[in-house]
Amino acid sequence: MPDEKPPSRKRQLEELIFIKIPHIAVGVLFLIGVAINIVNVVGRYVFSVPVFWAEEALSFLLIWIVFLIAGSITYRGAHLNMDLVYSLLPAQVKRVINFVIPSAIIACSLFAAYQSWKIVVLHYHNGSVTAGTEIPLLIPASALLFGFSFMALAAIVRFRSYTAGKFD
Repeated sequence: MPDEKPPSRKRQLEELIFIKIPHIAVGVLFLIGVAINIVNVVGRYVFSVPVFWAEEALSFLLIWIVFLIAGSITYRGAHLNMDLVYSLLPAQVKRVINFVIPSAIIACSLFAAYQSWKIVVLHYHNGSVTAGTEIPLLIPASALLFGFSFMALAAIVRFRSYTAGKFD
């Protein structure tokens, strides 16, 4: 078996930022969501006292989970692909597509992040909260801002991997 050199410090830092930290955070949020759901089910069906804020909290946790992991998916190049169609294309067309994909991800993510920023600022200035539990709407809106920014950053960092069509 050939000797594999260890990943560089830069690569280790990237994997910490784009893979390990988001996965740990998502795991913690998921466990919190499970705990809230269990407490709500026990409260509702055993004690006839449901946790009134559980549904909104679970929805916001789910939003954060999705947008936390989106950057990791982008970093690993694990988005849904049309592999069958792509494999049939000539090499020159593949090179163009391999450039267009990260460019589109970056452009669309930055545009969505900018729009999310405007919503975050709006909720911050208005002090907007949910109707039932008065949870600040800044919380889910911030997830979108973070997620789209994180996706753009991941695509920028891995631009060379996208253009080569190879992720390790």
